[in-house]
Amino acid sequence: MNYWLLLLLGLPLLVEAQHVGPARAVTTNQAVSVGMLPPFQLNGTPNWTKSQDMASHTLFYDDLSGLPEPFPVIHRQRFLPFAQKQQTFRNPPQSKVSTIVTWLAFRVQNTSPTQSAETLLDIGGHGQIDLYTDRGVHVEQTGIYFLPYNIGQWEPIHLQVGPLQTTTFFVKITDLVRVVSPILPMLHTPLSLKLIIADRSYLMRWLFLSMAMIAAGLFIMSLFAVTQYYFNRDLVFLYYTIFCFAASFSVVWNMNFALGLGLPLQMRSTNQPFSFIISFFYILFIARFIDLPIHSSKTWAFLRALLVVFAIQEAQAIYEYGNGLIFRANWYYLGQELPFLVAGIVVFIALLRSKSPFRGYLLVGIICLWLISYFVLFLDVRIMTGNSFIQVFARFLPFFFSLGILFESFFFLLALAYRNRLVEVEKNQMQGRYTQQLEEQLTIRTQEIESKNQLLEDRRIQQLQTEFEHKLADTEMTALRAQMNPHFIFNCLNSIKLYTLQNDTDKASDYLTKFSRLIRLVLENSRADRIPLQNELEALQLYSDLEAMRFKHKVRVDIRVDPDIDQQEATIPPLLLQPYVENAIWHGLMHKMEGGTVTVEVTQPNDTYLHVEVTDDGVGRARAGELKSKSAGNHKSFGMQVTADRIRMINELYNTQTQTQIFDLVAPDDEPLGTKVVLDIPI
Repeated sequence: MNYWLLLLLGLPLLVEAQHVGPARAVTTNQAVSVGMLPPFQLNGTPNWTKSQDMASHTLFYDDLSGLPEPFPVIHRQRFLPFAQKQQTFRNPPQSKVSTIVTWLAFRVQNTSPTQSAETLLDIGGHGQIDLYTDRGVHVEQTGIYFLPYNIGQWEPIHLQVGPLQTTTFFVKITDLVRVVSPILPMLHTPLSLKLIIADRSYLMRWLFLSMAMIAAGLFIMSLFAVTQYYFNRDLVFLYYTIFCFAASFSVVWNMNFALGLGLPLQMRSTNQPFSFIISFFYILFIARFIDLPIHSSKTWAFLRALLVVFAIQEAQAIYEYGNGLIFRANWYYLGQELPFLVAGIVVFIALLRSKSPFRGYLLVGIICLWLISYFVLFLDVRIMTGNSFIQVFARFLPFFFSLGILFESFFFLLALAYRNRLVEVEKNQMQGRYTQQLEEQLTIRTQEIESKNQLLEDRRIQQLQTEFEHKLADTEMTALRAQMNPHFIFNCLNSIKLYTLQNDTDKASDYLTKFSRLIRLVLENSRADRIPLQNELEALQLYSDLEAMRFKHKVRVDIRVDPDIDQQEATIPPLLLQPYVENAIWHGLMHKMEGGTVTVEVTQPNDTYLHVEVTDDGVGRARAGELKSKSAGNHKSFGMQVTADRIRMINELYNTQTQTQIFDLVAPDDEPLGTKVVLDIPI
C-alpha cells in the first residue's frame, strides 16, 4: 500500500520538467565554490510570461547524515553542479534515516540601479522548504506535509534582491526518503506562475476525473455492501464495506496531495493512517468468504498473527499522522512492507488450495490488482517525450494502484453476488423439497383421515354428547351447591340469633367460636367436589354442638365411626350428611318435650363404598306432618330436597350408585320410635 506514496508529490512538476535542459554554465564533475557560481541576472522585477530554468546556476548537496547540521557546517560542504543531481522516481536515495535533506545554493544578481528584483522560486512540492541567506539568516519557510499551518497547500519561495546587488541563497529541502520528489528549480513571476498552474490544471483534468470516478465507484460499492449487511447481518459484507470505504478514502487522500484539492489532510509519515486498515479488513474478508478458519486452521492462525501486526502498525501510523515520525531509522519503514507481501502470498496460496466455489472471482480480482498496480513499476516514466496526457497518468503511480483496487473490488462484488445467488438457489431447492415432502405427507394423512372418517365422526358426535351431558350435570351441581350453602348458613344464623337473645356472654362466645370454625369448614369444603370423610364429620360435629347448645342440650348427636376406616383417604361429596341430621332434629326431636338423640354410624363394608346410618328417636315422619308445630311449620325441608338432587347429579356426572333409603321405626304396638336414613356412598 505504501507504494502509492512513491510518486505522490512528483506530478505537480511535470510541466516544469519539460523545460529542463542540460546544464550550460557548470559542467564539471568537481565540487564548485558557491562564490565561483555564475549568478542569474535580473534587471529589476521581471515581467516574464514563461518560467526560467535555474538548474545551470544551481549547486546541490545531499545531506544523508540524518543529523540537524548547523548552517556553518553545511556552508563548508562540497556542493556539486545541479546537472549531476540524480532525479529518480524508482530508487530513493540510500539513507540510514527516514528523512533526507538536500541543500541548494545559487546566486541572483540585480543589475537595475533603482529597482529591487522580486521573483518566485519554485522547486516542486516537498515536505519542508527553508530559505537562508549567505550568512545563515532564515528568511522563509514553506512545505506541504511537515508544517501544520500549511496543510496540503503549496506556495513558492519569494526572492528579493536590492538594486545593484548580488545575493547568495541557500535552500534546505527536507523530504521523507521513501517519498522523494524531483527538485526542479524554476524562477517565476506571478503571471508566469498563474499560467503554469492553469496549464497544469488543464493537463491533469482527465487524471482528476479518473481518480474521482474510481473513488466514487469504491464508495458506491461500499454503500451497496453496507445495505446488504443491514439486511443479512453477514460479517463478510461488513468487512467488504470497510475495505472499500478505506480504499475510496485513500484515493481521495492521494488526489488531495497530488492534485491540490486543499482538503484538511496532512502527511507526516511514509504511511497513510488507513493503509493498514485496508489490509486488515482485506484479510478478514477473504478468510470469512472462503471459511478459512474452518478449512485451514493453521493458515488462519498465521494470518491472525499478521492481523495483530497490522493493528500495531495502524496505531503507529495514526500517531505519526498527528505527531510525525516515531523512528529515525529508515530500515524500519522499509521493512513495514514485508507484512503486506507475506499476507498477499499467503492469501493467494490459500485461495489456490481452497475448494470454495467463489475462489475464481477472488483470484481474478487479486490478479487484476497485481497486473494493473505493479506493471507500471516496470515502465520508464523518466522519458520526457510523448503525449503529455499519457505522461500524467504514467507518472502518477497512485492512479494504477487505485484502478487495480477498483477492479479487484468489482470482482469481489461479483463473488458476493454469486454467493447470494447460490444461497438463493439452495434456499429455493430446500423450499421445493420441503413443499414436496409436505404434499406427500398431506396425501398420506388425507387418505388415513378418509379411511377413518366415518368412525371418527361417530366417536366425535358421541363424545360431544357425553361432554355436553357432563357439563350440564356439572352446571346443575354447581347451582345446587350454591343453594345449599346459603340454606345451611341461614339455619346456623337462626341458632346464633336465638342463643344471643338469652344474653349469656360466656356461652355466646363459645357458640360464636364454634360457629366461626364451622363457617370456615363450610367455605373450604364447598370449593371441592369431594372432601375427606374426616372434614365432613368435623363440620357435622360442630353443627351438632351448636344445635345442642341452642336447645340447651335437649338435642344430642352421637357420631360413631368404624376405627378401621381411614378418614383421610375415604372421600365423599361435601355437606352430604348434615341435611339428614338437620332434618332429624327439626322434624323428629323438636316435637318431643324431653328431646332426643340422633345417632350417626359410619361403617365400611368393603373398599368401594361407605355405609352411613342416621337414626333419631323422634316422633316419626307421620306424626311430624300432623303436628305442624310453630318451629317446624314454617321450616321447609329445602336441604333434604337439595341433597336428593345432588345425589342424583353425582350419580349422573361420575357414573356412581349413591343410594338413599328412609325407614320409619315403630314399636310392636305401632307406636312411632323414630326414623332411620341409610346411605351407601361410593368412595
